[in-house]
Amino acid sequence: MTIITVTSGNVGGVGKTTITLAMLLNSKGTAYLDLSPDNRSLSILLGLNPRTDIIDAIRGGKYTMYTRDKNLVIPIRHREYIELRQLYEVTPQEVQQALRALEKTLTSKYGVDNLVIDTMSTTNLGLIRAAIDTADKLLIPLTRERADLIRKSVPAQRGKHLVYAMNMVRETIKTNDVSAVIPYIEGASNQLEVAEKIRKYINDLIKVVLE
Repeated sequence: MTIITVTSGNVGGVGKTTITLAMLLNSKGTAYLDLSPDNRSLSILLGLNPRTDIIDAIRGGKYTMYTRDKNLVIPIRHREYIELRQLYEVTPQEVQQALRALEKTLTSKYGVDNLVIDTMSTTNLGLIRAAIDTADKLLIPLTRERADLIRKSVPAQRGKHLVYAMNMVRETIKTNDVSAVIPYIEGASNQLEVAEKIRKYINDLIKVVLE
């Protein structure tokens, strides 16, 4: 299995969840894991609010899995502020073990070859660092204004395939190492609408990330 973690290091608001959602809308037979407990955007956009999730599974519980658009989705549940603080107690080793167990289930039971993980805008939690360290590929959304900052913010990774997507572009640009250029969408009222509108720009990205 190939694990793809979507990250922008410690920089937020660059479109990680929107791009992940657009990929979900354009792919089949792929698993998507929401690992953003601070706002659980992907889960909310898909209308999912499970009672248990992968973080609960780390402590011996179970996680909930759904089928959506011919993909598998493992959403994250709502957490109050106190519970969010407790996430700092979760170690990278615990998360890696849970991810490997999930990988085994997805491969053997469902025949899934790719797992895409949407993450929080931080590298300070063991939860997120483990998702980055476990990944085979990192999908890194960039914006023109903060591209250098995002690149520096993502922890150094040796031997990983780094895939960059330039997001929210308002003009024609030339790029060297960017796999997709996604335009700024005018007049959209929410992330789901944006994801629908950028679907055609995601195809090149999917070829690099999922195929």
